Amino acid sequence: MAGRLSRLVLNLRRNLPRGTPLDRHLQRFGRLAGFVGADLDLLAALYGTDKFGEHEYTPVYEGLMRASRRKAVRLLEIGVGGYAGALGGESLRMWASYFRRGRIFGVDLYDKTALSAGRVQVFQCSQVDAAKMTELAKSHGPFDFIIDDGSHANPHQIETFGILWPHLKDGGSYVVEDVQTSYWPSYGGGPLGTPGYEKSCMRWFKELADSVNLPEFLEPAPGPGLDAGIGSVAFHHNLIVLKKDLAERYSNFRLDDPAVRGQLMRPPA
Repeated sequence: MAGRLSRLVLNLRRNLPRGTPLDRHLQRFGRLAGFVGADLDLLAALYGTDKFGEHEYTPVYEGLMRASRRKAVRLLEIGVGGYAGALGGESLRMWASYFRRGRIFGVDLYDKTALSAGRVQVFQCSQVDAAKMTELAKSHGPFDFIIDDGSHANPHQIETFGILWPHLKDGGSYVVEDVQTSYWPSYGGGPLGTPGYEKSCMRWFKELADSVNLPEFLEPAPGPGLDAGIGSVAFHHNLIVLKKDLAERYSNFRLDDPAVRGQLMRPPA
């Protein structure tokens, strides 16, 4: 039933301009729906964010966030929609309705600070301005959820993660949206096997996924980049989710024993 209702609202929204009476009515229903516990599919449809319908991100988010829904979470979203010509803010309203006790923070390259109201606060800043982003994170974090829905440029996705990952809580989730740009040269990516892809977000995070098995390494990790605080990395369609887990992990082999290490280093006969 809930799924059919979400699709019905989505169909109502097709080609519906912002600011029309129906648009305003749907957003008012969004506030009520959040109060009674509607899921993210329906809230996204009511508020008109593309995280449901155009993308199918909300089912992934529902699984990540459901257990925290009644908590006083802190959520940071990079990019608040609308681009340069419109205010946007649909997803910020969705998050605020879903997390009734949460604090929602948004960052955008353009001035969207007019969206700040109540538990929602929006800042104007480049996602790769390390000094300003770090100051913001120290002032308003640490965060339970960080979502990169910013420029989608591959260098920015990688650099923003480096800036903000330290400001994610233990047990928190970091999400990179729209990673299809890893395959598009105009965003700094490229087709598989090309130099562009080798510098892409997908390639970088796939290598970072080895972090979850750091206790099993027989030799030190070559070069910087791996992080023992990465508990899991999940790849969904156009979406990457990293979970932070600061609990110490151990191998079930005695890798500190030179004899064991030597035996495991030998190739098969």
